[in-house]
Amino acid sequence: MNPTQNGSLPQPSPSRLMAARRRWSAALALLLLLSLSGPWAWAQGDAKPAGEGEGADPSQDIFIEGIGFSKLTVALEGALPPNAGPAALATQQLLEKNLCWSGVFNLWGGISRHCALRAEPQRLDMRLGLSFQDRRLRLRLKDAGAEGAVLFEDTLALVAGDDERPVMDLVNRLVERITGQPGILGSTIAFVLRQPRYAKVIVATNTHGKLLQPISHNADINLLPRWSPSGTSLVYTVLGRAGTQVYFHNFARSDGLGPSRFLTQPGSLNTGGTFSPDSKRLIITMNPNENADLYELDLLKNTRRQLTSRLGIETQADWAKDGSKLVFVSDRSGSAQVYLLDFQTNEDLRLTFDGIYNADPRFSPDGRLILFTKRVGDKDQIHIMDINGENVRQITRGRFDSEQAAWSPDGHQIVFSSDRTGDSKAYVVSTDGTGLRRLTDTPAGFEESSPSWTLRQMFR
Repeated sequence: MNPTQNGSLPQPSPSRLMAARRRWSAALALLLLLSLSGPWAWAQGDAKPAGEGEGADPSQDIFIEGIGFSKLTVALEGALPPNAGPAALATQQLLEKNLCWSGVFNLWGGISRHCALRAEPQRLDMRLGLSFQDRRLRLRLKDAGAEGAVLFEDTLALVAGDDERPVMDLVNRLVERITGQPGILGSTIAFVLRQPRYAKVIVATNTHGKLLQPISHNADINLLPRWSPSGTSLVYTVLGRAGTQVYFHNFARSDGLGPSRFLTQPGSLNTGGTFSPDSKRLIITMNPNENADLYELDLLKNTRRQLTSRLGIETQADWAKDGSKLVFVSDRSGSAQVYLLDFQTNEDLRLTFDGIYNADPRFSPDGRLILFTKRVGDKDQIHIMDINGENVRQITRGRFDSEQAAWSPDGHQIVFSSDRTGDSKAYVVSTDGTGLRRLTDTPAGFEESSPSWTLRQMFR
């Protein structure tokens, strides 16, 4: 906008002001729908969530269908000696729990109920021999074939107290040896927490729901946390009286990306955020021209580039791990739908056509699948599709809403929110549909939403 001859800025006409206000109201309404909406829910595997007893009402169950990943079936061999003592029993139970929570194994013959198979498996992949000696647990993992090749061997000191880190570390080493991928135990999940009578804040915890730590420190509403691939920075949206802003929280000190700071000014629709594979660029929603579009921000050069220019609101972007594609939500058709932007062709493709509400798209770590939320009847449910929009499958079912799912860094598990207890709580489930568990044990009245998972371990 250029100054007039007397140096003052020209005033927009009343019709333009009214149109701008209508667009802002519509944009804010969509933001509230996508980010502030109420209950969520999910899946029932073969384990009850933490904090729920054996007598939990079975009608409260949420059902999940597997995505296709098959866990490795491991037979546990070796019995506790009569004089093993409580420390040996506790250590074996912790080992079994962490083997299950790794998202890689199903157990046969264990002493605990964590991911224990209820019937003899038709296929056995490995055998894990356990023995106790000199206050140490010795593990020997062997192939289940005739040769019985030893795949992994290690020892673990008997655990005293509630420090599970040595057990997590051992299982992570085992997982990496078997799968070639780093284990996820002890990694970090950020999410939105609303405490009764307080605004929403961004917090983080580890895979076991321990050491809950606040990240945002303001009195406004904080939404939509998203980790960088490096796990050294986090972006989230701050909603205050002046509008929305995007905040960049940098945990690193020497990455060249600068200090933690607001990346946008208040007073317009600025929201969301997804990092490039190298963690140096961001794509967020902005509306500097009174239309909410996707913009790429270069954190090193402090520049921005507009990516979309359609009428409507483009938001909830997610950058593919290989950097070649972007998936996002737009209401350009009149309802919230999922689109795919190919950076090589600079063309976008509509992926969803069924229903009036499709949101929360997330690429799988291998780039083959997209998780998203779709409204079915009057409930939101998690779905999955190929990256071309084909082969759509409904993953969650039941009488609860289900949305805001995010992948684990290895793609073997999903974290999401559920209101099956009456409040929205964070849950984790394996992608084969088993092993549902509560992430945290926050009390009634606390609500958890919008999770994001990074491989980085913040709580060592």
